[in-house]
Amino acid sequence: MFIYKYWSTFCKDLNDCGINSVTAVSLRENESGEPYLILKHDVETNPSKALRLAKIENKYYHKGTYYIQAYLLKSKRNIEILKQIQHLGHEVSYHHDVLDSCHGNFEDAKIEFESNVKLFEENGFNVITVCQHGNPVVERDGYTSNRDFFRRPSIADSFSNISDIMVNFSQHIHSDFGYISDSGYGWKQICDPENNDRNNSSDDDIDLGDLNGVLNYIESNQNTIVSTHPHRWQSNVVAAKLHDVIFRVIKIVARALVQISFFKRIMNRFYYLAKKI
Repeated sequence: MFIYKYWSTFCKDLNDCGINSVTAVSLRENESGEPYLILKHDVETNPSKALRLAKIENKYYHKGTYYIQAYLLKSKRNIEILKQIQHLGHEVSYHHDVLDSCHGNFEDAKIEFESNVKLFEENGFNVITVCQHGNPVVERDGYTSNRDFFRRPSIADSFSNISDIMVNFSQHIHSDFGYISDSGYGWKQICDPENNDRNNSSDDDIDLGDLNGVLNYIESNQNTIVSTHPHRWQSNVVAAKLHDVIFRVIKIVARALVQISFFKRIMNRFYYLAKKI
């Protein structure tokens, strides 16, 4: 379950084992060759929950990487919260979905990406690493996912100082890594994180159970990225179980509705609502 005290225990256990996470940008700027752990957070709503995780990590000397949806920077309150996260030593950067936003038009997506990078930098957040957003309910034509943005050579060349952690990050740091995700409200090792959107390899993913399983994986492997979504975390068991039930009900309903063309169009039109769950 996604409860703050469990994340606190996990961070403490890592520290007790002599393992402390680093930011993705620190690996871009200083290749030490030493084993590393990145605690990656995709912030799609509610930055205040991200701040709670950031404070827990800071308590145990961890540095996290927080990828933020650009629309959240329209709020001064959110910017203040994100600056608090950055002040704790964490990386705050861009969680993009420009191809979905621009319906697969790469030129429009490039313009939007540039605009949003400028927005981040104007607010004091350097954009060196980024992460794409999945958008599970989007109907796509002519592209596979938002990862295709940085897969296009002309785009990668235009933003050569930026790397997408799911596309070309390993190339920039000259290192492979194991990838653990909280997808489906569980903890799984994603066996082919850079290509699983294209090869439908999710059946090969390995269920790690709980955070103890995640800890065991990290102790047994040199380089690891652990990816989670802060809006899923709760203060107590009751709230966590309720949120889990709501998520699973919505998932079942969405899978049923997507089979109906009318609802499929509606869901595609309002795909951004999926960020709330």
